[in-house]
Amino acid sequence: MRIDLHCHTSALSPCSEMTPDEMMAAAVNVGLEGICLTEHNRVWSAEKADELSQKYGIAVFRGIEVTTTGGDILVFGTETEPEGLLTPQQLKMIVDAENGLAIAAHPFRGFLLFGFGMLQMNVSDALDNPTLSQVHAVEVCNGKVTDEENNFAGQVADALGLIKVGGSDAHSSEAVGACVTILHNPARNERELIAAILNRQFSLERAK
Repeated sequence: MRIDLHCHTSALSPCSEMTPDEMMAAAVNVGLEGICLTEHNRVWSAEKADELSQKYGIAVFRGIEVTTTGGDILVFGTETEPEGLLTPQQLKMIVDAENGLAIAAHPFRGFLLFGFGMLQMNVSDALDNPTLSQVHAVEVCNGKVTDEENNFAGQVADALGLIKVGGSDAHSSEAVGACVTILHNPARNERELIAAILNRQFSLERAK
């Protein structure tokens, strides 16, 4: 099952340039069988997500990208929208209470601006990032960062034994499907999606 784990729409994320319908049309056009709504600090209602799914004939999963003091964290399996700026530890308590999934989103995106040499960070340095102790997985295929940044995230995830996931981080229809998660078995809801990721029953693909 081909899905995009990380997308934003103008309905709930002001920074996005695409409407929900544009996102869904793009997903169908690139051959996705599912897509995840991960708006900034907002959760879609189950009813509205189901309406989109029925209209376009592909699965729609609900998540949220939470801004924390330690960076952005994707969460699945929660209905809780954050009140104020949370620490990663506070967010993890919420995620654990709801049996959810926490993913460090684009954790090394700063390299896009400054480069590895200027930041002078190696894998050993990155292991000390306290946010990484509060997540189940790390985004290692993000459509908005460089291959170098994605590869570095992968090395850090391997060193920590964390699950490696990916998503487009699309804010425009052209970006949908830039990083695709391929589940070994179809997921019918967020619980099955979480289980597939936690059990590492998937592979990743980056669009050429």
